[in-house]
Amino acid sequence: AAASHLGNPDIGLTTLTETARLTRNVVNALNIPVVVDADNGYGNEDNVMRTVDELEHAGAAAMIMEDQILPKRCGHASKKEILPLDRYMRKLEYALKARRTPMVIVARTDAMDLDEAIHRVKTFAKAGADVVLIDGLSSLDAIKRVADEVEAPKLINLIYGGKTPLLSAPEFEKLGFKIVLYSTPALYVAHKAVREWMQTLKRTRDLNSISDASVTFKDFQSFIEENYIRRTGHKPVL
Repeated sequence: AAASHLGNPDIGLTTLTETARLTRNVVNALNIPVVVDADNGYGNEDNVMRTVDELEHAGAAAMIMEDQILPKRCGHASKKEILPLDRYMRKLEYALKARRTPMVIVARTDAMDLDEAIHRVKTFAKAGADVVLIDGLSSLDAIKRVADEVEAPKLINLIYGGKTPLLSAPEFEKLGFKIVLYSTPALYVAHKAVREWMQTLKRTRDLNSISDASVTFKDFQSFIEENYIRRTGHKPVL
């Protein structure tokens, strides 16, 4: 959302209203559950309650709330700073109480010390979090330790070029992880394609030069209209 919608880095500049609006648009365009990264809940306990309300109304199936302080950083970056555990637990408590739908709450820690991270997610689970996440696990040994020591439903967050080893989903399942989240693969693939092929177009000034990488107008219109019909149940009036 920060990169594609605003052209910003992932440093906490995206607001709740922007995230909720994008969530609503994505949910309306799809017929599968949508998981939303809600950063740190966008503030204190009152902000967290509003975050839950907004994302429920937007149709989110789950929200991830981390324990970072502002300015936050990507989960696979270094020098992350986190809230004292008791302050995050209050936010998590309010998030869980604020729900009016079955929306799943994923409680995430960005603690850099693995002992601290494991302690935190165990505490999150005991308090009622549906799923827990230690972001930025940097080795297979760390992954296996989390798998062995944390009994709650666990999510693993993978990013191409990030800290966490890229095991396959079946491998993570065997270790005991419930959810594998692929972070930003569509964005990264699109970025590479747009950057490379638009440079070609700029150099050649000939639309035919990117034909091998492009769908046609007809193909794209058919794709969009078919999804519109599937979602709404009626054809566009043209």
